[in-house]
Amino acid sequence: MASSTTNLDLIAQSQSSKEVTANALFDAGSPATLFGRRASLCSGLNWFYYGGVMMVDGVLATISNNAAALALTASATNYIEATRSGVVSKNTVGFTGGAIPLYVAVTGASTVTSYTDVRPWVQPAFLTGNGSVAVTTADVDLTAAVNADKARCSYLTTTGVLTANRNVIVPNNWQAVVFCNNTGAFTTTFKTAAGGGVVVAQGKRAVLIADGTNVVRVTPDT
Repeated sequence: MASSTTNLDLIAQSQSSKEVTANALFDAGSPATLFGRRASLCSGLNWFYYGGVMMVDGVLATISNNAAALALTASATNYIEATRSGVVSKNTVGFTGGAIPLYVAVTGASTVTSYTDVRPWVQPAFLTGNGSVAVTTADVDLTAAVNADKARCSYLTTTGVLTANRNVIVPNNWQAVVFCNNTGAFTTTFKTAAGGGVVVAQGKRAVLIADGTNVVRVTPDT
């Protein structure tokens, strides 16, 4: 319970059928278990998780408990993540930009030796995530694991001296306030991997959003 006074139906030592009250409490709190580790089925390198309901682009979608095990890679650090539509996968490189981080699971030859729950907490809107990325001699891909944290920032600054026109590649579902703090006689374009993009002028800020295909402007450069 969150406070000294609770709204929950707590279990009394003397009551009968304690499991009925306990199960009802678990059921009421079950939305918080979405993608949580289902320990009763996990064994060896097989990972199971609980389903639930999540909002997918404005539509309530039901995510099922996984029927087939998610097979983790042996003797590696496994990054377990979900897409915005609730599809769970793992890799051994890092969390993918635009994905929902779930767990970091460290494995031995045949078992999970440790795991860390990193399912996101709900961040208040007034707490912005500020990030900075250098864009100089090559395009920067925010969908790659090494830059995934930058893809989740709500305020993103690009820095560095451009040696040619460069792209900042963002997830298909992304939005941020961007500040182009690059220099050099070239341009910085924010785009998706396969779609179109937007050039933000040097020294300017703009609100941009990826609509699933292209990056589009919400505001002009200011």
